[in-house]
Amino acid sequence: MRLLLIQPPIEDFYSTEMRLQPIGLAYLKAILKKTFPEIEVIVKDMHHGWGRKTIAWPDELSYLKEFYSIHDLSPFSTFHHYFRFGADLKQALHEVERLNPDLVGISLLFTAYAPQALELAMAIKNRLKLPVLLGGSHVSSIPQQLLSLPFVDFVIVGEGERPMVEFVDQWLGQKQFKKVANLGFKDQAGRLILNEMKENYPLDDLPFPDFSDLNLDSYRFAQKRLSFLISSRSCPYQCAFCSVHQTFGRNYRLRSVENILQEIQVRREQGIQIIDFEDDNLTVNLKRFTKLCQALVEAFPSSKMTFMAMNGLSYFNLPADTLELMKQVGFETLNLSLVSLNEQVLKPLKRPYNLERFEKIVKRAFDLKMSVIAYQILGLPNESIESMIDTLAYLTGLPVRIGVSPFYVTPNMPIAQRLKLNEHDSWVYGRLTSLGATNNPILRRAIFTLFIIARVVNFLKQLNIESSSVTLAEILNESNHWQGRVQSGLEILARLIKQQKFFAFDGQAFKELKGFDNQILKKFLQKTKHITTLNGRTIVLKKKF
Repeated sequence: MRLLLIQPPIEDFYSTEMRLQPIGLAYLKAILKKTFPEIEVIVKDMHHGWGRKTIAWPDELSYLKEFYSIHDLSPFSTFHHYFRFGADLKQALHEVERLNPDLVGISLLFTAYAPQALELAMAIKNRLKLPVLLGGSHVSSIPQQLLSLPFVDFVIVGEGERPMVEFVDQWLGQKQFKKVANLGFKDQAGRLILNEMKENYPLDDLPFPDFSDLNLDSYRFAQKRLSFLISSRSCPYQCAFCSVHQTFGRNYRLRSVENILQEIQVRREQGIQIIDFEDDNLTVNLKRFTKLCQALVEAFPSSKMTFMAMNGLSYFNLPADTLELMKQVGFETLNLSLVSLNEQVLKPLKRPYNLERFEKIVKRAFDLKMSVIAYQILGLPNESIESMIDTLAYLTGLPVRIGVSPFYVTPNMPIAQRLKLNEHDSWVYGRLTSLGATNNPILRRAIFTLFIIARVVNFLKQLNIESSSVTLAEILNESNHWQGRVQSGLEILARLIKQQKFFAFDGQAFKELKGFDNQILKKFLQKTKHITTLNGRTIVLKKKF
């Protein structure tokens, strides 16, 4: 038997290149190789390594042309071209045909990219007549709807290791698929059957992800080899805007420190220089996390490895006195999920809040010369524009880089029912580039404007300013000392002050960015007296925009 597991191509305005490693498929390959050494399992990444191609915008996203109308080359650029990242359909089918599998499994993680995964599944079924199995987060949210598609034969709900082992066992044997936990299939009468859910294997019993089919040089961050590592699954919190429990359940599980260290040693031997913990909540069990950091220091005392947690750290269970140990281990950057400054917005969303601890962590990180990226979600349900401005203004005054993410919704996430969005459009609103899960043009315009303002603030925060305090006017007066994109960014700010309009730069000319709302900027500036740079300097905003 030959089983082909595919990470499919996607279509969007952008792709996060450093976060494409198909670790879920690599886990499946590892457990199947261990259990069934006689079968061949191939992981094929059809998203990464195939380049990108500019394609036409989907009609459903045409409302965004108001905001993404200019191919902006300035430091404040957002999006413009719509791309296909990965193999086109002809290439993908040729690759599947060349590999000649008996069964094809397709990873369907994100609602926004469901159309590309389903297009591939349909083509494989119709043209190559192969059985198709779907799994992943999006499948776990609407399994019956996906199983009802004529070109889908099987779906797996939740974590995949145990179901895949049981499924392959039945595939090779009696094909009594009713015995396979978490499996959805069609019986001989065409009825949809969703089997009962069962717990996955203990995490320490899982073999380490098998990346042997992947070119490890292709997955890099800052020119260094990067590998994902998952040290826990699920999360004990119940944030209403999170869908993690649909896949991993509500039982928060941890790998042992010893098991994690063994995997890190394997990755070191493979030449991996950066480990990114992709946990949904890495530090919630502080005792385990502290023990892990101490063990890493002892096990790799002269290591030059870097550790990251790009999925975000929950600041409310991360004491500031833990940061020194993290720095010693190799954590250089902290990704902190503030979400919002407004406790009254977060409370009904069941999101924990502790601003005092957040500020202590930021201060301690700054003292330790660790960089901080603080994340804000724009367009949370029931959050006003004023409240979003307050959060952005607050972060502007801290020595942090601001990461803003427009809120997006996935099917059956806890908060989805309140939004009353058309289910057909879920793939549209399931991406941050859609500028919020909203049909309200005023809110969408505000989200876009705050997104741009955050880019402006980050641009100024990263300038190498030597004096302890400087005015924005002084920086603009010296703009001829800067070059390239920095100079074009300063020119846009100078024009903004003079003409009360925000411009983009297409490489030839400055063009007004029509989607930018100058009234939102004025409200932001009313609450923002200065910008604190990443090196702790102050940029005073004396000029009125």
